[in-house]
Amino acid sequence: MRLRFYTICLLMFGVFLSGCAGLQPGYEPPTLEVTGVTLDPSSRGAVPQFLIGLRVINPNRQTLRLDGISYNLYLQNQRVLSGVARDLPAVAGYSDQAVEVSATPALFGGIRLLTELMNTPQIEALEYRVEAKLDGGGLRWPVRVEEKGQLPLLPTR
Repeated sequence: MRLRFYTICLLMFGVFLSGCAGLQPGYEPPTLEVTGVTLDPSSRGAVPQFLIGLRVINPNRQTLRLDGISYNLYLQNQRVLSGVARDLPAVAGYSDQAVEVSATPALFGGIRLLTELMNTPQIEALEYRVEAKLDGGGLRWPVRVEEKGQLPLLPTR
């Protein structure tokens, strides 16, 4: 009984220490920018694949190691593309890294978006939002990143 108590205490202490080691004063979350969305030329079958160009910006001194990423692309608050990727290149401190990931269309989100666009013909811009979860692996917490903006539909004068 006593051995079990000491084992549990030792495990709790190890978890506590690893949690404190993950805290980094002055840590800023990375920034994620979409650089492009194209149809994947190697896409075959009924469901097309898209390639999303991402730029990951690391504003910290430490190298950002990425074991994986999950992401969603929204237009007019409708999820239209989503995907996951793993084995991504590390992003050195105070630098950026271009990454290209594949995504699959969300059928019902696309249908809702088309319905909304047909019901509001005078729309001048589409609101977009990219949400991503960057996973550093191990005992590090995943970092959630979001980018928002507007895509103009009418030519600018």
